[in-house]
Amino acid sequence: MQKHRTSIEFPEDLWRQLSGRISARRRTAFIIEAVRDKLIRESMRCLILCGGFGVGMGPLSKSIPKAMMPVGYKPLLEHIICKLRDQGFHYFILAVSHLSEHIMRYFGDGGSLGVKIDYSLEKFPLGTAGAIKNAGSKLNGRFLVVYGDILFNGLNISGLLGFHEEKNAIATMVLARVEDASRFGLVSVDDHGRVIAFREKPKQPVPGFVNTGIYVFEPQILDYIPALTYCSLEEHVFPALIEKEKLYAYPYNGYWVDIGSPEDYEQAWKDYFAGLIE
Repeated sequence: MQKHRTSIEFPEDLWRQLSGRISARRRTAFIIEAVRDKLIRESMRCLILCGGFGVGMGPLSKSIPKAMMPVGYKPLLEHIICKLRDQGFHYFILAVSHLSEHIMRYFGDGGSLGVKIDYSLEKFPLGTAGAIKNAGSKLNGRFLVVYGDILFNGLNISGLLGFHEEKNAIATMVLARVEDASRFGLVSVDDHGRVIAFREKPKQPVPGFVNTGIYVFEPQILDYIPALTYCSLEEHVFPALIEKEKLYAYPYNGYWVDIGSPEDYEQAWKDYFAGLIE
């Protein structure tokens, strides 16, 4: 993670108050912690959706959430958090439900990873969009959403955010190129980067761009999601955004894998040992 040296100037009266209340030995640590807390409160937040039942993983996900399944000796979820932390994200909200105690016990408040972690608990399945609505009170502006059962390497988050802002989008989805899109379906995009349609899964293996489960959203996305009911981004929210020409796609050519089956999980381990996953 790149580090930068900076300086902070305090008004004279504020410095006198600080000097009178905090000993010289503790002053630097106090200031660093105060600034860190302020940045955490005001920084862009990342919501990770990890409340699914992991049905496609069969018996593997009966006793452990899919997001907690290890790849390279640490959980999928930890890979995601560390990858985003190293690109400047420090405040994470984990949307949890199925076997949530495993996730909460392992990560706690995030201190061991140098981040802040909060939790949004689903009492019943709400779907990908419903989980976002459920966490709405914990969001503070533009935010990132990532599915908790994917792995990626090489995605430039600054580039993604710049693209999103330039397009004045309500939502931007990251697309990854795969050699076989038959499992996912293809996303059609116009010359301006707007998503214009989701194509059905092709019957034969064909290459193309597919939805990665990584998004940037503006707070207005919450207006498209009903409260306390099941709602899917792909089925219910994105069609409405396409109609308003407010859904954009950011193409990404780096490593990406969706852990949707035991075969995907096995491939992720092979990719780890091949050095494709850090």
